[in-house]
Amino acid sequence: MRGRGHAVVCFDLTRQELDAAAVRSAELIAIYLPMHTATRLACKLIPSLRAQNPLAHLCCYGLYAPMNAEYLRSLGVGTILGGEFEGGLVRLAERLGAGGELKGKNKIFPQGLKPLKVGGLMSELKLRPPSAGKSAPPADWDALKRAPTTLAVRSRLSAEETRQEEPIISMERLKFEVPDRAGLAPIAKYAHLVVPGDGFRLVGSTEASRGCKHLCRHCPIVPVYNGVFRIVERNVVLTDVRQQVAAGAQHISFGDPDFFNGIRHAIELVEAFHQEFPGVTYDVTIKIEHLRKQEQHLARLRDTGCLFVISAVESVDDGILERLDKGHTREDFLYVARKFRELGMTLHPTFVPFTPWTTLGGYLDLLRVLAAEELIENVAPIQLGIRLLIPEGSRLLELEHVRRMVGAFDAESLVYPWGNADARLDALSETVQSIAAEADRKKESRTATFARIWEAAHVAAGQVVPELRVRESRAVPFLSEPWYCCAEPTRDQLVAIGGAAAAREPERVVAADGFV
Repeated sequence: MRGRGHAVVCFDLTRQELDAAAVRSAELIAIYLPMHTATRLACKLIPSLRAQNPLAHLCCYGLYAPMNAEYLRSLGVGTILGGEFEGGLVRLAERLGAGGELKGKNKIFPQGLKPLKVGGLMSELKLRPPSAGKSAPPADWDALKRAPTTLAVRSRLSAEETRQEEPIISMERLKFEVPDRAGLAPIAKYAHLVVPGDGFRLVGSTEASRGCKHLCRHCPIVPVYNGVFRIVERNVVLTDVRQQVAAGAQHISFGDPDFFNGIRHAIELVEAFHQEFPGVTYDVTIKIEHLRKQEQHLARLRDTGCLFVISAVESVDDGILERLDKGHTREDFLYVARKFRELGMTLHPTFVPFTPWTTLGGYLDLLRVLAAEELIENVAPIQLGIRLLIPEGSRLLELEHVRRMVGAFDAESLVYPWGNADARLDALSETVQSIAAEADRKKESRTATFARIWEAAHVAAGQVVPELRVRESRAVPFLSEPWYCCAEPTRDQLVAIGGAAAAREPERVVAADGFV
């Protein structure tokens, strides 16, 4: 947008306070919704934005925007963009900059005032006095200039006039450009890499591909991309890495939904990456299915600086994996875990252990597997308390028994609520989340936290707590902020959202995940 002449002000609300003056002067306010928690936060924030600047056009874009379009529209959001959204966002800004939202007989302006057409997202909306030879500006012109949100009153527009021109979901093939992060918080303020015994490293983030070939039922990418994925040109990726390394990044986290969706692109990229940045490490996210099918490439990842691979295992119960349509089995996961140990590589499995089909026996089985496979240090404790998220558009709703099981859609929570047939599991989920949150605050070791979860789970099952035999395992590098996306917000995240909504200064927001 900057490259096309628009004045842009960006705020990452996980790290920065929102500038009220920027909100009041904006012609277009666009809110990025990459995750469920970010969307919940946005729904709390939007009424405040509308109150501060009733003239601004509101846009929500990202994975969760089209999935929650109806509710966002009810809050006054005018444009919803999903998929490959950049083209639509630029066209929207250009249309607004040309006066598309400001002109017309339905806009009422104080006597003698006219809108000044300005280009772009977060650009300043001003009003100018009439030209020479026309009626003189009002006597209180200076006062009016100091209160821009009072200068115009928008009347009700017809449905035809407010119809969105850009497609809600776009799969257009974009020519990707190098990301412009000017104005965001310094890289040191973001998540960092913890290297046991060696301090921490600053972390940058980029993506080599977007979308995903796969159709896992619980994945938020599927309702938008539906099996489509796009390659980001290698030179664009490397240039992005280059600018982040120059800013201090010592490790790069590739944010692709699945780094091995395009295997040739992936391998050629990491080889070029390592050749140019031999001292910079990286991590990637890859499905268990791909890790097994493409195991011949794992050593290449290791040798080019891959410190760890994140993989959404979700469950060790084959029945649950089949319902989620994950594409792998329990045995596949165990095979990959052992292959990683054999190669001296680190696997970070992620889980959604609490589902409508989880049993207490199944949960205890998961804990036993993690202990037996020497993966306790590899799993962030919060992963063991996560509940399955069923948002609008989820492929899980294709299953008749899921439709019968869930409650009516909760517009405020943006989910279809569900409860386990065994109430002890819902209570255990809350207990595990509390243990994980407390452990994080106290900087407790993962092994010590796991032992507390082990005890709580056996007590919940009414069993004598067996001795937890933990083999001595090496400490593993990990990101300081665990990543997960197919889960309901934790209690701590909801508290953060509630605190943001109730804050005396409405523009001050604290978010739990990527909200820009």
